[in-house]
Amino acid sequence: MRFWHIEILGGLDKPFSWKRLYLKCRRSNRSSYLLWFRMAYVFNTSKSKFWRRRAKLLNEKISRTYNVEIMLGAEIGEGLWIAHLSGIVITCYAVIGKDFRIWQGCTIGVKGNADTVRLIIGDGVRVQAHACIISDDIQLGDNVVVGACSFVNKSIPSNTVFYNRRVSESIPYDENQLGRLQK
Repeated sequence: MRFWHIEILGGLDKPFSWKRLYLKCRRSNRSSYLLWFRMAYVFNTSKSKFWRRRAKLLNEKISRTYNVEIMLGAEIGEGLWIAHLSGIVITCYAVIGKDFRIWQGCTIGVKGNADTVRLIIGDGVRVQAHACIISDDIQLGDNVVVGACSFVNKSIPSNTVFYNRRVSESIPYDENQLGRLQK
């Protein structure tokens, strides 16, 4: 219930009410997803095979429904905030701190060619739209901002803004050199 209180109802300073929780989840797909994800997250930590199986089935259903695939086994601290439920993938190897915010189209994954995987993300991290964090051994410090459309494959120290520089270029169109455009 602590996850729901913080992530859906807005913090521990606000009173918990089942009615408020129900109404928030009815009005917001984001709140509804967080409710079901945290339920599957708790079920998956059970020692009972029955509850772990239910967690897997629930996680598969919400992944299809909301287009967010946070794999069971990913450890995410309280305060998870998802800007838009669209195309988010987080591997089961991720260990993510408190107050994590993620925007649409982001991937946090592993290359998959290492014997041991260490993917640690600190507290207060922001991963903006279409960013990609891929590595078998990476650590992002606390209060890191990963800029939109960035590719991260190395560790980032705390209190850092990370982004990739891009250079856009326009050239004049020459039919002889580039060929005729299809109509």
